[in-house]
Amino acid sequence: MGYELVITLAILALVVVALFQERVGPEVVMLTALLLLVFLRVISMQDALTGFASPSVMTIGSLYVVGAGLRSTGGLEAISRWLLGRPTAQTRLIRLLAPISGLAGFMNTTPLVAFFLPVFSQLAKRLRISPSRLLMPLSYAAILGGTCTLVGTSTNLVVDGLLRKEGLRPLSLFELTPVGLAVTIAGLTYLTTLGRRLLPDRQDLLEYMETHPREYAIEMIVRANCLLAGQTVRGAGLRDLPGLYLFRIERGRTLISPVSPTETILVGDILSFSGMAATVVDLQRIRGLDPVEHRSPVIAASTNAGPSAGSLDSMEGLPETAEPAPAPRQGRQLCEVVIAPASPLVARSIKDADFRARYNAAIIAVHRSGEKLQQKIGQIVLHAGDTLLVDADDDFVRRWRHSPDFILVSGVDDSAPVAHERAWLSLLIFGGVLIGMSIADNQAAVIALAGAALMILCRCVRSQDGQRSIDLSVLVLVASSFGLSKALETSGAARLLADWLISICSGYGHLAVMAMLYLLTVLLSELLSNNATAALMGSLAIATARQLNIDPRPLMIAIAIGASCAFASPIGCQANLMVMNPGGYRFKDYLKVGLPLNLLCFAVAMIVIPLVWGTGPAVPH
Repeated sequence: MGYELVITLAILALVVVALFQERVGPEVVMLTALLLLVFLRVISMQDALTGFASPSVMTIGSLYVVGAGLRSTGGLEAISRWLLGRPTAQTRLIRLLAPISGLAGFMNTTPLVAFFLPVFSQLAKRLRISPSRLLMPLSYAAILGGTCTLVGTSTNLVVDGLLRKEGLRPLSLFELTPVGLAVTIAGLTYLTTLGRRLLPDRQDLLEYMETHPREYAIEMIVRANCLLAGQTVRGAGLRDLPGLYLFRIERGRTLISPVSPTETILVGDILSFSGMAATVVDLQRIRGLDPVEHRSPVIAASTNAGPSAGSLDSMEGLPETAEPAPAPRQGRQLCEVVIAPASPLVARSIKDADFRARYNAAIIAVHRSGEKLQQKIGQIVLHAGDTLLVDADDDFVRRWRHSPDFILVSGVDDSAPVAHERAWLSLLIFGGVLIGMSIADNQAAVIALAGAALMILCRCVRSQDGQRSIDLSVLVLVASSFGLSKALETSGAARLLADWLISICSGYGHLAVMAMLYLLTVLLSELLSNNATAALMGSLAIATARQLNIDPRPLMIAIAIGASCAFASPIGCQANLMVMNPGGYRFKDYLKVGLPLNLLCFAVAMIVIPLVWGTGPAVPH
């Protein structure tokens, strides 16, 4: 046994142990293993750095920016509504996963997961469930759907390339569909039944407010261009958002409370909500739904901010014809501030606090611990300890973090205002990237980079926001895994294992050979990249078929399915790596949920492949 082989197997064992122990992040484990392989001269520095210059890594990084552009313009919500509808806590998981699998048949798995990762993360926040309940099913659904067509995943194209190289009939676009569709249906059924029960529930990933709720009172005015105008409360989805309660509608001088689910929302209505920060952020994303201005006319004039008015009952001295004015978002983020006892805001109403002139920010909502605030926001008299949700600029936290006016100042994640007027542009860019990557899969990195650049140049997302959207830990994790795969390949560890197992089963019939090839492909795909496994096992399958004088096509079909359907480890599959950190998953979670899915897909494939392609003697092609 060679030196490189021993070192590679030892480092692989250490990686598995470290991932199980979870004392350090998975990206640190993989990067450390890569450095050890270089230091011990198992792979060259050039091979180690190949992953960091990989088109796949460039594609993933670029797609984060494309996704940020969709989020910043509201395009992501439009796609989510069109594809997923308005999910509620009662929505069946299959309703969310089936469209993903359908898209995966015509779009590469990695960019698909990159596109929908923020959609499912945001959905988890809105439904007040842990992201760990949705992100692994997202990855698995995309992987399953990719097995249905030739272009669904790059591993299918690798197998097709090997067939062409050997002079065999290439795969047609839908040749894999019979087995791929059967595997996908079985896999989705598992994920929405038994698999759902096996998913971890990482409550520690939820925002602190989910376990220590801060309910804010906020008033929103319905403008003429609002998507909710003309819809009922239930039809607009305002009855189904967890953590959000519409407790009053003000229509002129008429107050509607309690609010019926069948009540129709009209232009000019003032909607009074009680909800948590995440749901308040969701309200801010609805086009044409803006906070109500709470300053008096005197204050408005003194700050040169334009005409404004509060709600009729909260503004003294206003004529009866005065109308509440919207206060569209002007800052770049929402911040939470806790009022200090010595603050000049204490004992003053929001209407009279002159908050904008003093702090260059606007109060959006108020939370008071232990008390349900349902009066009009302009009338609320501020107390020490109140938490304010404010519309502020990028520099607000730095300026006021150490101010004696506030006990605490912190930003709210993902709360930038939405540029709805550029939504059509971001969707056009997204559509171009989607079509381009489907047609020219080998140019995915260039197309994704072009999409990211257009998002910034067209001002769908600011350059600094695009940079912040890139998850470096995911990129390091994916890039480092390439080096480990290369070591397993060049050291001969993968080939040694393959030859040994094939020699054992070759005397037990053609179906046994196919089953062993499939299982070995799955095993290697858990450790190597899918493409490397498909290339290695595809060559071995053709050589085995010739040696046994059987048709190589069913064996190659088994390789294509097995190389994709490896769910018990995050190492070999980029989609599984991408959801690992955002979902807070541990190595054992993949084993717990993925291993039964591996066995289920194996059973389905071993039934369908012989029925469609047979396992008999070699036939001319």
